[in-house]
Amino acid sequence: MGVAEARRPTPAERAAARQAARADREAIVRRYRAREPVRRIAAGYGVTDAWLTRRLRDWGVTPRRGYEAHAHRRSAGRVFRGRPLTRRTAAEVRAARDLFVAARDEAVRRYRSGEVSAAGLGREFGVHPAWVGRRLAEWGAREARPRPRPR
Repeated sequence: MGVAEARRPTPAERAAARQAARADREAIVRRYRAREPVRRIAAGYGVTDAWLTRRLRDWGVTPRRGYEAHAHRRSAGRVFRGRPLTRRTAAEVRAARDLFVAARDEAVRRYRSGEVSAAGLGREFGVHPAWVGRRLAEWGAREARPRPRPR
């Protein structure tokens, strides 16, 4: 007894599967927006993920970014430690950095007392911990560490 060979769907079967997917457009869009993988949705309807991706684009659904691709594997509260999945604009990053610089004395005091780490300050102010570490070194609150050289 050998392994059964996979049978390719006939053109009529493919057309029927695609028609069923088109008819269930709202449910497909809802599942996609709920972070369900396209491959899983497509398999449920018997269509290819490439075909379904094209239909989502045709239906005006904004495609997910690469860093969102595996978000379905974790709860919404755990994805990127609770940070939103959308990337911030340069203006938002500058605003967060300006807020940190404005709270310089308080940040240095808390860091020196051991109350919070550079990473903790970074999370609190929404800036990268390495950037916080460089600012703390510039302000004399910590020993400067050399930046790693690119390979």
